[in-house]
Amino acid sequence: MNILETIDYVVIALYFVLMLAIGFYFLNRLTTTKDYFAGGNKIPWWTSGVSLYMTNFSAWIFAGAAGYVYFTGYFALIHFLLMAVAYYLGSQLTAARWRRSRVISPVEYTNIRYNLTTQQLFSYCIALVFILSAGVQLAAIGRLLAPTLGIDVSLIIIGIGVIILAYTFSGGLWAVNITDFVQFVILMAVSVVIVFLSLGLVGGPVELVRNLPPLSMNHVYNNVHYDGHYLIGLLLITTIGVAAGGAQRFYSVRDEKSAKKVGKLAAVLFLTFPFIFGVPPLVARVLWPDLSVVPFFEGQFQPKDLVYLAVSVEVLPAGLIGVFVAALLAATMSALSSVYNLISSIIVRDMYKDAFNPQASDQLIFRLGRYATIGLGLGTIGLALVFVHSETGIFNIMMAFFTLLNLPTAIPIAFGLIFKWIPRWGAFGSTVWGLYIGVLTRYLLDWSFGPQIYLVAVLSFAFFVGSGYLGQLYQRDRKRLILISVVFTVLLYAFLAFFNQAESTRFLHIALPLLVALKGYSIYYFASLFARESESDREQVEDFFKRLYRPVDVAKEVYARGRKETSTFPLVGINTILIGLFILFMWIIPIQGTGSMSFVFLGVILTAFGGAMYYFGKRSEAVSWQKYQDEIIERGLDMEEPEDSDER
Repeated sequence: MNILETIDYVVIALYFVLMLAIGFYFLNRLTTTKDYFAGGNKIPWWTSGVSLYMTNFSAWIFAGAAGYVYFTGYFALIHFLLMAVAYYLGSQLTAARWRRSRVISPVEYTNIRYNLTTQQLFSYCIALVFILSAGVQLAAIGRLLAPTLGIDVSLIIIGIGVIILAYTFSGGLWAVNITDFVQFVILMAVSVVIVFLSLGLVGGPVELVRNLPPLSMNHVYNNVHYDGHYLIGLLLITTIGVAAGGAQRFYSVRDEKSAKKVGKLAAVLFLTFPFIFGVPPLVARVLWPDLSVVPFFEGQFQPKDLVYLAVSVEVLPAGLIGVFVAALLAATMSALSSVYNLISSIIVRDMYKDAFNPQASDQLIFRLGRYATIGLGLGTIGLALVFVHSETGIFNIMMAFFTLLNLPTAIPIAFGLIFKWIPRWGAFGSTVWGLYIGVLTRYLLDWSFGPQIYLVAVLSFAFFVGSGYLGQLYQRDRKRLILISVVFTVLLYAFLAFFNQAESTRFLHIALPLLVALKGYSIYYFASLFARESESDREQVEDFFKRLYRPVDVAKEVYARGRKETSTFPLVGINTILIGLFILFMWIIPIQGTGSMSFVFLGVILTAFGGAMYYFGKRSEAVSWQKYQDEIIERGLDMEEPEDSDER
């Protein structure tokens, strides 16, 4: 089924050219690992905030999440609103500390704060969860575009994956942030048009609300249970996840104030989620209560995943369908490019340099970072080809990875920036505990996401903050430590056995007590690790927190390096103007229907927005640059100061 016309293909092709051009623009402008992975700490807060917003959803929003909204209705809108709350709380918790940490990968600090073993554990866990989620996101765009383009889904996944890889490889974090902003402009503009046009299909917002089923807090979607506990768990896990996982967007800006603005902007943007990404699937729910009788969905695998696409095709004229496809690509390309850049920084800085080659030069790490990006891109393509044929459903696959692997690593990464008393093995023990209990409750006891998140959060956090006390017991009162281990084992077994949701089998009756006993013994084992804290270890932690307490000296640490920052506003403004003018040009195509006026709306808005960014932004950047140059001269700072002179 091919629903595109020639003009749509032209739009898509030009979009690909634009993204690649931005990547190659930065190809020779990045010369160090700090440039490639942290933008030289000169990424503007507004582009970093938009990038943080864009990296946390993809075509998955138009596919898996659209099917989730179609099925659960108002429940999903509450889910989306909680994301805004979580992004605000999580970012304000750690954003300033991330900037003061002066790192260029999110787990780099864990080697100093904790130890090398903990750093390696975090590196592998974070790399795994992000690579798996990237595979899900690439599979989602393949699922959406296959019926749109009439091309085999595997070919679409390979083609898009290679293009994302190309511009991320070329431009690093600068290319990721600039393309994220341009993609954001395309995505928001066309999505707003789809919302208003789709409301016309059901007689307006009042009729939509009147015809929707009432709010229910209990749903089983593709054999997975979602309820109020899930929403509370989502708020908890997302808040902590942002505090830990938003690191790259926080430390790539110039100072602490900018880092906090990044999180606030992302939170505000998430307030648009229920309206922009919730309305079209709800319209589909009213229009097509039974998808099996709608010709568009005939023969489609997981048809609920295609409801957003079906509504868009229903309301958009030729040409703007191509822009919509570009918006789908924008969402996925934004998310995946950020994953490639983030995880390649972890691979080369944390897995390779710290563990295998501490003397590796900056240039070697820079080159290896680009090679790692290639490997990640190819691996993601392979995973997407597997996930796209899974019967579990794209939304459920995404949530399984998110709930299982995210929280156990996010808790010690986020709170390690806050709590100074945690021993250096505390994070390792907390993470292992969280992963263990997550697998046990989810895959042995068949718990739903909400209760699983509760227990993982409580046990991981309690073990984390109590690790110092357990270490003291190991040194002074091992009998009490053994008693605590035994009591915990008995209570945990009774609790899990009572709330078991799985079918009762002989294997379960044997496995559960053994696995819980192993969990209880681990208290004693990890306490022996916590007790190893030495005076030199405590001094190293103290030095690290002195860094966190020291405000960033922007003139000295960011600008006194002899290079002018990349002019961001004009670059984004010109690209936005070009997109707007092209959409206006498409208005001359003879198209019937009111949808043709969408070209005028989109074209005028984008052109005006791009022009304002170019004019006012260029002046703002010039003033900012001159301000810091004057301060550098006044203070007599060395313009050729080495990159890491004041950061370690």
